[in-house]
Amino acid sequence: MSSAAPRWLRSLARLALSAPAREDARHELRRRLRGEPRLPEGPLHRLLVLCHGNICRSPFAAALLATRLPTVEVRSAGLEAGEGDPADPTAVRCAGRMGVSMTGHRSLRVRTEVLAWADLILVMQGSHTAAIEHEWPQFRSRVRLLGDYLPAPPYLLPDPWGEEEPVFDRVFARLVRAVENLALRIETRH
Repeated sequence: MSSAAPRWLRSLARLALSAPAREDARHELRRRLRGEPRLPEGPLHRLLVLCHGNICRSPFAAALLATRLPTVEVRSAGLEAGEGDPADPTAVRCAGRMGVSMTGHRSLRVRTEVLAWADLILVMQGSHTAAIEHEWPQFRSRVRLLGDYLPAPPYLLPDPWGEEEPVFDRVFARLVRAVENLALRIETRH
């Protein structure tokens, strides 16, 4: 499809061809219709932040949450992560500009025991929720999209991997807002 095609037509084509894009769109629509989801019942002492590769979004968000909620244990992992990979260099630079160090991060692939550990599982996209519900349905009630705690749509937190630094900056700025809003909700429960 040429770049001259209207944006809505490109989006429609992407939805038609991609199951993850359909899951992301489905979640976005549900979130707009239903409003902000409630947090899981019970104490929230252990938070797990998930993304695709665990080298950009989830380690950044986990570092923010750990700083903002020092009495809560926070980890990160990826649905398709390698084991022990360092954070993406562009992510490290962008996080550093925001006062967050990701230099010591090493990726972790999500497994059953990692999910079982968490009281709250935070994902970045509707497709991540769908993947967990498909592979590990027993953890469905613990999963929330981190972007659902943004004040306005879109709620999806797209993967900046492979993009230029301004894309990372925009995604990371949205992660900061989502983490701040979520942290306030968690604090009011404790």
